[in-house]
Amino acid sequence: MTHIVVCDDADGALRASGELPRLQAAATVTVYETAAPTRQALVERLRPAAVVLTMRGRTVLDRETLLDLPGLRLIASSGPHRIDVKAATDSGIAVATTGGTSTESVADHVLALMLALARGVVPADQALRQGRWEPVTGMELAGKILGILGLGRIGSAVARRALGFGLQVIAWGPTLSPERAAASGVEMVGEDEIFRRSDIVSVHLLLSDLSRDFVNAKRLALMKPSALLVDISRRGIVNRRELAQALHSGRIGAAATDLCDSSPVDMNDPILGAPRTVLTPHMGWQTRESQQRAARDSVDIILAYLEGRPTNVVNADALKSPRQAAIG
Repeated sequence: MTHIVVCDDADGALRASGELPRLQAAATVTVYETAAPTRQALVERLRPAAVVLTMRGRTVLDRETLLDLPGLRLIASSGPHRIDVKAATDSGIAVATTGGTSTESVADHVLALMLALARGVVPADQALRQGRWEPVTGMELAGKILGILGLGRIGSAVARRALGFGLQVIAWGPTLSPERAAASGVEMVGEDEIFRRSDIVSVHLLLSDLSRDFVNAKRLALMKPSALLVDISRRGIVNRRELAQALHSGRIGAAATDLCDSSPVDMNDPILGAPRTVLTPHMGWQTRESQQRAARDSVDIILAYLEGRPTNVVNADALKSPRQAAIG
């Protein structure tokens, strides 16, 4: 019988979802509740597996690891950002993802961060807990301009919510067209214009050579001194050192970041010491509803694969490999 290994169901999302019995009816399933402490320990865990399920992308599956897993045929994940997809393709390992399961959750979190900044929720809360009555004069969202960098699935979901708050929404992205922007009720603008005009900039770009270090000192200098920055993107798109400098100097009003890093937090990260910030530990996706969808869709992907009808595969060339002859 096919052996499936669940790498890292650390928060118990798969077990709580009720989806695990569906897998167990089709295969032998081993579930690990913690991430492997070392690469070698990970390899030992995964060596029996034909199928690996990594919950929420906590486990790094790099080339070296994949080369040590000759029996592996499928990796199912909610996102491939910690999987070396090229190495998987070279080895004939299919990678399938559940894209879109956390869109609504992340979009909600962006609005939560935006409102927390606009209304000074965090400093007001902290002052009260220290015995000080210090109401914060905030900013209304209605009538302000929200600039969205990257109008993809999450950016579009944020735009829908923002329009409901009465914000005017503008957007820029490397593949965005005026027609697609208009379909979301959004105005497409140039990459410098979005920084100049926006009262709030929300970052949703995918990490690539084009987007790396995109939000830097030069572009932060274009922003209004009162402007807010909300960042839920992968690390590397916003230059945190230069963002921290802009906050220390008062160059921009405030910033919120959902730190999409590997845990634990790097205590030398300059954003931790920057003023007027709201920081969360990569929890934008983390809702009960999102976890349920991810578990359900992951199990659907695996069962479809075992039935010989792969779906949601991001590296179709891998399916041509001789390794895939053993599907099912």
